[in-house]
Amino acid sequence: MKAYNYMDIIPKAKRIVRFAAVIYTFAIILFTIVIRKYPVYSSLSSFAKFAYIVVPILLILFVILFFTHEILGAISSLLFISIYNVATLFVDNVRELELQMNLIFVFGLIIFFLRYFEKAIQSERIDYQILMGRYNQLNLYSKITKSMSEITTSMLINDNLDQILQTILEKAVQIIPKAQSGSILIRNDDRMEFKAAVGYDLASLKKIDLYFEDMYQFKLGVLYEPIVISDIKTFNKRNLKAETTKSMEDHDALTAKSVLTCSFVLNDTIYGFINLDNIEDYDAFDEQDKSYVKHFASQIEIALNNHLLVEKIYNLSKYDTLTGVYSRKHHEKTLHDIFEEAKKTDKEFCIAVMDINNLKQINDTYGHNVGDELLRHFTTIIKDNIRDNDVLSRTGGDEFVLTMSNANLEKGQIILQRIRQAALKRTFVYENVEHIVGFGCGVASYPEDEKEILGIMRIADQRMYEDKKNGKVSI
Repeated sequence: MKAYNYMDIIPKAKRIVRFAAVIYTFAIILFTIVIRKYPVYSSLSSFAKFAYIVVPILLILFVILFFTHEILGAISSLLFISIYNVATLFVDNVRELELQMNLIFVFGLIIFFLRYFEKAIQSERIDYQILMGRYNQLNLYSKITKSMSEITTSMLINDNLDQILQTILEKAVQIIPKAQSGSILIRNDDRMEFKAAVGYDLASLKKIDLYFEDMYQFKLGVLYEPIVISDIKTFNKRNLKAETTKSMEDHDALTAKSVLTCSFVLNDTIYGFINLDNIEDYDAFDEQDKSYVKHFASQIEIALNNHLLVEKIYNLSKYDTLTGVYSRKHHEKTLHDIFEEAKKTDKEFCIAVMDINNLKQINDTYGHNVGDELLRHFTTIIKDNIRDNDVLSRTGGDEFVLTMSNANLEKGQIILQRIRQAALKRTFVYENVEHIVGFGCGVASYPEDEKEILGIMRIADQRMYEDKKNGKVSI
């Protein structure tokens, strides 16, 4: 802050010195005019008389230089006064001059040193500005990295990619200077789909048909580096099809004046683009902003890779790897959600338990590979005979649970009977021999049989074991 205060003082000090030099020069000129009125002037040598004319002219020149080229004026005045003072010591014609011009020497010296300090302070200020620019840049990078770290953490509890992208975009608009609105588009084959928006109606943007070849980067041939588009309307009219431009205008997608955009990559392929808009200034974004959005895009890539990793881990816990149906852990969560919804809305639901007969014997006799094929075959039969909103889970080696929303006991029994009939018709073929898949099943309903989850499961289990005893069909 001191550099800025001195920079305010120095110009004022130089102005004072300049005007003091003007006043002093005026006094010297006045003296040379007045001295001519005295008899002593007629007794002066021709050189002295000539000097009384030339010296004021030189002083005027020095003062002019103080205003126009201060360093040249300061050096010239210093040299002249130094020569003049030396001459007064050795030259009689100069010694007889009664001109005291040392004050001009002082003025020149002051201006010289003020100029030196001004340059030094300017250099200090430039260094300060460079350091502050780097600090602000690093601080912004830190904010971007911190924000993306927070988003990555939230991915652990939220696997909705659209919500994650919306959060990322909101952070980008908030952090990057001059960004007022924006959007994120994801590539789906050759089509581009809006997945997040700030300052726009996302539902309206999704109605626009855009293709990869319509993207700014594709048009400019710069796919992997950030770019700035000034006057976006003109750019689109020159580079997009008329119907595409009209569609964007109809859905208020061309309100920006300038756009800062960058692609982000996933698995070595362009996955999407982040666009940051300014709606007020055609020259809102510069090279520094490009580095910011590039850093943001790289953080998006890290977040997306983390999301895919989390999704993979989540799927491992959500789905049974052998049959592709839900796992026991996810079954418990889903059942709890259905139960809570049923209590709130007063709706019915059923739980059916199914257990394949003699699976252990099959594994021991034919091997686990055959047993695995049997499980997949049985899963396919069930999935082909249930409703879209029914939830099938594998909760044990040979045990499956089917949760049926909006279904009473009678409806649940009908669905189970349909599965059993299908199992009789769609036999399991091994070594060119057809085998009927036998299983026991039991169903219980809420609230008809029981009003608590554990009670419903217990009743369904009991009915399943009774079914196995009463009509067991072995493979």
